[in-house]
Amino acid sequence: MIAESTRGWNIGRDATAAALLLAAPALPWSLYFGAGIPAGKPGLFVALAVATVLALTAIAATYVGPWGILRVPNNHAVAGRLRLLLCAPYLVLLLGVVAADVVQTVRYGGSPRPPGGVGPGALAGAAGALLAAQPVLAGPVRLWRRTVRTLGYAAIVGATLSVLFNLYWRVRYALPEAHSTTGFGRQQVAIIATALVYGAVAWATVVVASRWVLQRDKASQLAVVLLGGAALVAGILVWVLPIGRDIDGFHGIAQNTSTAGVGFEGYLVWVGAAALLAVAAARDASATTWLGATRKTLLLIAIWSLGSALMRVVDLSVAVGLDLPYSPYDSAAMASFDVVAAVIAIWLRLNLGNSSVPAAAIWSVSAILFGFTIARVLVGVGLAPRLTEAQRANAWANPVYGNGLAQQITSTFDVVLCGLALCGLVVAIVVGRLTVPTDDRPKPGEPGTPRIFRSTDSSTVAPAGGPKIYRGSDDSAANGEVVQGSSNGN
Repeated sequence: MIAESTRGWNIGRDATAAALLLAAPALPWSLYFGAGIPAGKPGLFVALAVATVLALTAIAATYVGPWGILRVPNNHAVAGRLRLLLCAPYLVLLLGVVAADVVQTVRYGGSPRPPGGVGPGALAGAAGALLAAQPVLAGPVRLWRRTVRTLGYAAIVGATLSVLFNLYWRVRYALPEAHSTTGFGRQQVAIIATALVYGAVAWATVVVASRWVLQRDKASQLAVVLLGGAALVAGILVWVLPIGRDIDGFHGIAQNTSTAGVGFEGYLVWVGAAALLAVAAARDASATTWLGATRKTLLLIAIWSLGSALMRVVDLSVAVGLDLPYSPYDSAAMASFDVVAAVIAIWLRLNLGNSSVPAAAIWSVSAILFGFTIARVLVGVGLAPRLTEAQRANAWANPVYGNGLAQQITSTFDVVLCGLALCGLVVAIVVGRLTVPTDDRPKPGEPGTPRIFRSTDSSTVAPAGGPKIYRGSDDSAANGEVVQGSSNGN
């Protein structure tokens, strides 16, 4: 028999899975497949439709089948095996999308044609399928610990290989050919330096966040859930919003790490791990856990903001060194927003839960950080240098990706930080500070309260002439009992 509270977690998890599975076909899965992508292959859409129906059937069979959890008695073990079996085709389809991107990355390496990447449709589908594939909750949550750890290592290894692969092609492009007369000059140094800095910032971000997936403490698990949810929502928003294509040149479809900031190696793993850890992390999470998870997300905001400022400094140095047109005021303004956001995030990380800081100050600073994360996106798009009119028209000719920005530092991950900052604000308001009462002495009657031992036949006798508390005609002294007290001689 499944408890009523556990049944509620089952229903909530499965309702979320069904919503994500239904939303996934309405979003792009890559640059070459999915809703809104012209010239998509019909066979892939048929495969997606079949896999979606099977995954939804797994959810329905959990409740309406002969082994449904709403029946008494129920066989939740059979329902759990059926869920995994019916969701397996969907997971295989997701692996196919990732494999196709790897093949295209190698095939198109060094050419202007980008690989397919992983779009918000694939992220939503991954979350929905992994939620639906998990066994029925019938007590303590059983984590797929090996699967989660495999995802964490896959993100780190994949991001590392991607950065090295992209760095190889950019260095190879920058190095002069054997018969060249130009030699190794400032332009080659600028290309290599930019590739190194951009790749290092993206790699560090993926590694820091993916290490949470490998950790067993509940705060790290909850931080993964917050990050995965923010990544999924950010990808959808960048695809749907009119300004999304300016925010991210690939329109929310994640490429390889360092190609355009944080890559799908991070997004896909974070979303998948969040789906696997969601119930275990959120169920019975204490205030300490929420505050610990928020501190981790604040660290990620600080790392990426400082990294963005470093990238802007490098771009400005390259423009100055190569005599390219630049605006020092715009560059300084964009870098300033990055640095201020990082400083605020660090301050919050240090003071969140500090009893000496007023709660109103924590809430206010959290709201300021949320505002700065949004301002970073708007300023990064509004002040970024533009291409010429002809180049902008050519970039916008592609129906899916490309924009008119000459410098693309702002990306989907900046929108992810907006979501994390919003989560931090909600935690600061709802959970509040983790405070310790100023008067933590035991109250009368509580365990640990000091007691005066008196034997059963002992009597309280006031010394002669000792002070007494006057109680009027009904004083208990009339019955032979004397109550000793203090009257300050009055």
